Amino acid sequence: RVVSHPGLGRITCIKVVNSTFVASMFALSSTSTADKYGLEPHHMGYLSTANSLTSLFVQSFAVASAAKRLGEERCLQLGILTAVFLCLAEANTSSILVHVALMPFRVMASSVITQMFESLFTDLIPPEEGAAALGSLGLLKSVARVSGPLYGGVLVGWVQPHFGLNSRAFVEAGHNLIILAMLLACYPLHAPRKAKA
Repeated sequence: RVVSHPGLGRITCIKVVNSTFVASMFALSSTSTADKYGLEPHHMGYLSTANSLTSLFVQSFAVASAAKRLGEERCLQLGILTAVFLCLAEANTSSILVHVALMPFRVMASSVITQMFESLFTDLIPPEEGAAALGSLGLLKSVARVSGPLYGGVLVGWVQPHFGLNSRAFVEAGHNLIILAMLLACYPLHAPRKAKA
């Protein structure tokens, strides 16, 4: 019943597809980044820590400011386009320094996408069905946690060996373009309705 709401159902489906894509990239990202730049496991640990610290700062300050200035829908679309650009930029470099320099922007784009999806979803939840909607989303997220790693295993086992270490960046860019196309296709439907006077 909750997901049948014309706007909420569509933004939920897009969010679940995006969650599947994000989960699928974890395995591919760790292996391709280490292999491409010749990193040891402890180097990957340092990068992960830097990512987490950057994400903490971005979520505390930058995301809210960007959403306030641009609006949720526009901010989400720009976040996705930025993520696509950064993926293509990384695919065309072999320097770990460039990879590290792009990291804050990647984290910001990822944080914007995640937070704006959450905001759009909660904006559309009917007040009387809040608990049911959040419960349904939790169930669908669990599905994404299963489908994402399975899809990620296919990417690691087939895409990377056939298309090389830069395949991760191109696959991730493709994922983001799919999500952007889905958003643009149903933009009027997932926009929060104005309250009647």
